[in-house]
Amino acid sequence: MRWRSNCLTLLFTWLIVGCGLHNALADEARLTLKNGLIATAAYKAGNPELPAVLILHGFLQTRDFPTVYQLAGSLSDSGYTVLSPNLSLGISRRNKSLACEAIHTHNMLDDLGEIDNWVNWLVSKGHNQIVLIGHSYGSLMLVAYLSSHPNPAVKKLIAISLVDAQIDMNAQHLEKAKLDLQRRLKNHDASLLNYPLSFCKKYPTSAQNYLSYADWQQPRVIQALSDLKVPTTLIMGSADTRLGPGWLSALKKAVPSLVLVKGADHFMSGEYEFDLLDAVLAALRTPQTR
Repeated sequence: MRWRSNCLTLLFTWLIVGCGLHNALADEARLTLKNGLIATAAYKAGNPELPAVLILHGFLQTRDFPTVYQLAGSLSDSGYTVLSPNLSLGISRRNKSLACEAIHTHNMLDDLGEIDNWVNWLVSKGHNQIVLIGHSYGSLMLVAYLSSHPNPAVKKLIAISLVDAQIDMNAQHLEKAKLDLQRRLKNHDASLLNYPLSFCKKYPTSAQNYLSYADWQQPRVIQALSDLKVPTTLIMGSADTRLGPGWLSALKKAVPSLVLVKGADHFMSGEYEFDLLDAVLAALRTPQTR
């Protein structure tokens, strides 16, 4: 039993080190945004006969977040061209996650513009078959992007642990917040507010920036999913404690292609990273029909 345990430990270590070495060999791509900021991404070219994959991280995170980092390395090792951007979130060459208590000057429209810029960058490299993959809030942003005017080179969406805006307030506090936000917008008040958003108990930003994310609550996300023109696969964990009540049921009605990974949490961590990879590879190989 000790021999088996040691072998498993060595195998697990090899997989992590191998993935890390592969990502270390990736090139850093750069974009100069309209506001003058520089956004970066890890890029590793693969088999040109396979679609290129853009993988987007979750809320305030980077491409080095374990779920995204490991998946990017595994897909690259499987032959796919992989692009993993860091959304700038208002910071040039951002390479660290942002704290909830930081002052947030970015908004959803900025994020969607950067996603579109990176898709166009892939097209400029000759990739006309692109699959978008997001984790958590990254999935939400990709749904928002595809619900506007996406590049026609995007052929498929794979959304992992998809969430809505996640506003953690009871009905009374939410109604009070709505009145405050409306007043601020009417008065062109750009002062900071501190309402919850996603996993942040307090999120310092302006009313306009806050609403750009907060408007994507469950009904809007479900409607957007139902209206998407590209094939969509959802991959969700049955033990995900970050989802609101009834969320999985609502998703199943909107998107028939929902893969439920039994026992997996929001991050598909531990042994479930292999189940996640299998589900993503299966979705990538599925014919692109809607």
